[in-house]
Amino acid sequence: MSFRTLSYVLRGTLVVGTLALAASHPASLAAQQPGDQPIDLSSGSAPGLTDATGETERPLQITGFGVGDYSYAQKTGENSFEASKLAVAFFRELSDNVWFFGQLTTALNGGEWTPGDEVPTEIEIDNFIVNFTPGGGSGVSLSAGKFDLPLGFERDDEPLNLQATNSFNFELGRPVKMVGAMGRWSASPKVDVEAVVGNGWDAQLDPNKSKTVGARVGVLPTENSSLGIGGLYGAEGAGEETPVHDQWVVTGDYAFQPGDWIIAGEANYGGAKDVIQQGETANWYGVTATVFRRLSDKFGATVRGETFRDADGARTGEPQTLQSFTVTPIYFVGSGREGIFANVEHTTFRIPRFQIRAELRYDHSSIDYFEGDNGPTDSQMRYILQLVATI
Repeated sequence: MSFRTLSYVLRGTLVVGTLALAASHPASLAAQQPGDQPIDLSSGSAPGLTDATGETERPLQITGFGVGDYSYAQKTGENSFEASKLAVAFFRELSDNVWFFGQLTTALNGGEWTPGDEVPTEIEIDNFIVNFTPGGGSGVSLSAGKFDLPLGFERDDEPLNLQATNSFNFELGRPVKMVGAMGRWSASPKVDVEAVVGNGWDAQLDPNKSKTVGARVGVLPTENSSLGIGGLYGAEGAGEETPVHDQWVVTGDYAFQPGDWIIAGEANYGGAKDVIQQGETANWYGVTATVFRRLSDKFGATVRGETFRDADGARTGEPQTLQSFTVTPIYFVGSGREGIFANVEHTTFRIPRFQIRAELRYDHSSIDYFEGDNGPTDSQMRYILQLVATI
């Protein structure tokens, strides 16, 4: 790391320290935003969804979020404002035992954009879940559709995370979504088991004749801690340009909440057979550590460090080790409504209704992997200002 780059990292760290001094009255995570209640679209004197549907017993609930960004790349000077994502979600209890959740997400696809052309956007069915819970208090529930895999700590949607960008481990180390079926069993108040079967890693349609299976076991040692271990195994590839091969990953996740802190992260270890060379298995592994500190009712800060080792180039195309370090001061107000946008996964931290995140991110590779003004380079520094609003 050059002296100039180090100076930028130190400046980012100084920003966090300044915010910490300015926010002189820390609040407990157990009592966030006192008096700020979730939005209830079916109440109040103004016409709402209850009036529109004429149903009061099991009203339709609408949630969603929007994301806007400004990003600046230090080495190339590229910078841009983006209205990058808009999502709307619907939840409805269909009976005492069945509920439905669906989410449509519109996002920019800047990776395929050429200056002068219209910026392409993609509308995706991000979640489609029909859940059935048998009666009798068995603790079992069954879901079918498209859902977030219950692996790791980080999630796909910005409100569910504590930083503006995802880690390399999230992007490369494991799948995020699955189309298929999932079963849950709450064995006790402190132990739950989840099992999944589906098309494959982030596959909308199954590209081959096999299915991917997986499971996670979660434990709550205390009220303020969570531990989990899980994994997936299945056949990937379409059999033509990408030959079918066996692929697997084992993932562990953790989250602890001592006072006003959240200490969380994940570890991933995976492999793919016959991808690089016939008869051999290519492996990758990585770990992340995220530390969040609530500084006051409206301020917080997050630091994340990680390493991801793609030993055989199966995930990035070249053998390399990727590392990143991020510092993210956050300003937030309000508390979102109930449902999927209520809490950050495995924590009691209520997702704010509005957030401003100022992230400084330093990435490094063991090879020249990142874009630079004079060709590939082994590091990059990025600055991101992100606005996140939930409804």
